Order: sequence, then C-alpha cells, then structure tokens
Amino acid sequence: MIKKKFEKLLKKYDRKIVIDKIIDGKYQTLNNDGTLLHHHIFYQIVWIENGSGVHIIENKRYDYTGGTIFLLAPYYLHKITYNKDVQGYVVSFNDSLLDRFQNKSTLLFHHIHQAYIKVPSEEIKLLNDEFNLLNHYFNKNKNSSVIILQNYLHILLTKIKEFKNFTEIEDLDNDVKILEQFVHLVRTHYKEQKQMAFYIREMAISQKKLNRILKNNTGLTPAKFLETYILNEAARMLCYSDLSVKEIVGELSFSESSYFIKAFKKHFEKTPIAYRNSAKLNLNSK
Repeated sequence: MIKKKFEKLLKKYDRKIVIDKIIDGKYQTLNNDGTLLHHHIFYQIVWIENGSGVHIIENKRYDYTGGTIFLLAPYYLHKITYNKDVQGYVVSFNDSLLDRFQNKSTLLFHHIHQAYIKVPSEEIKLLNDEFNLLNHYFNKNKNSSVIILQNYLHILLTKIKEFKNFTEIEDLDNDVKILEQFVHLVRTHYKEQKQMAFYIREMAISQKKLNRILKNNTGLTPAKFLETYILNEAARMLCYSDLSVKEIVGELSFSESSYFIKAFKKHFEKTPIAYRNSAKLNLNSK
C-alpha cells in the first residue's frame, strides 16, 4: 500500500505539479509538512478559501483568514498552522511546467514582502472555482490534462497578479525587467555557469546594481539565489530520480563531489544521501 502511494506521488511529480486539497485543516493527500519549519524545492501557492491560522514566512508572522493567498518561492523558510475550519488548496509546481512566456509569472513569487495577498470578498468564490477546476484536471489521468494544467496555472497566476499591489513594482519597472532577465539566465545556464561574472557580463550590469535589485526583491544576493536554485534542482533529483550522487554531480556540472556535498549539507542540514533517505521515509510514513 505504501509503495503504491509512493509510486503514485512520483507519477504526479513527473507531471511537475502536485495539488493538495485542505479539508477541515488537513491535507487530503500525502503532504503533511506545513506545521514544521521548512522550505520547498517547488514554487507553491497556498489558497485559503475559509478558516484561519498562522503562517510564518522568513520570521514574519501572518494571521490569516478566508480569502488569503500566499506565494512561496522555493527558498522561503516558512511554517503554516491550519485551524480545523480551514478549507483550501496548496499548489506545488516546478517552474519548468510553464513555457518561456508563461514562466514570467513566477516573478510574482520572488517579491518576499508581497508573499501575502488578501483577495476581495467578491472574488473569493470565483477564485475558488478556478482552484477546483485545476484540481479536477490534476486528478484526470490523460495526456491532454498536462496542457490544460499548464494553461490553468498560468491563468491563475495572471489573476493573482491582479490582486497584488504592484504600485511600487510598476514604479521600478526597469528593476523588474532586470530581475526577469537574471532569473531567465539562471534557469537556462545554471548547469554550466556557476560564476556571477557570466551573468553580469550577459546582462551588461554592475555587480552592485544586480545585488541591490536581487536583495530588494528576493532577500537574497545573486550568488545565493543561483546557489539555492542549483541545490534545489539537486534535491529534486535526489527525491524523484534514481541517479546516484556522483551522477547528479555530473549532471549539474560540479567539478568536485566534495564541494557539492559540503554546499548541500550547509543548505539542507543533511548530506545528499541522508536527504534522499529521509524524503522517502517521510513519504512512506504518511
């Protein structure tokens, strides 16, 4: 039974998106990490239709009620508590699910000071209907569902953008374009280009300016953003592939296994092997 659940979850992750429904404060599927302080290797949308609780994101406390959205980038450290009256969804996805045009929507997640969004009361039911449809197609085992999921997710992100207060961001339109360019370059070249000199040269920008824009919008330096992106990719491979640590080191073009293991352990507080074992253990215990 446990093995079948694990294989089912792997199959879902192969589709690069997982949807957990929250019913009476509990996840309907296998995910149960919310009440622990943790971070993800996926982008995540937390939708609270009804109910209340507490969400701590990077040491900032949010006391939420119904009609709330949280947007979580992979590197955010957070802990969420659901009261028994909470109904909603958690949508976790890999940015590679979206095409190049749609992927711009993930910039919404990189503004740490705007992770919390309050949806107008007249929009709550309409938005929840969209999440219900996304969940419906997620649970259909058809090849066409992948394309539908991709487009529905993009529609959701487009709607969420309308709820965000982008006044400040619009005033800094050039900064947003620079952030978008950097994120795109990282997604495209993270395997072979691990030095910031490459990104600065490609963007024709000063190190100081890039540092300011990344720090203001994501809370991370460019170098830390790049390192986190690479290590999250490694964590995904450990969880959802049979590649050995040595093969992952080669796949990500690290020159030395020792450097990779040291960086991974510092970020996740576990060795790659321990991380893989604990990930499988956690899934099997749910």
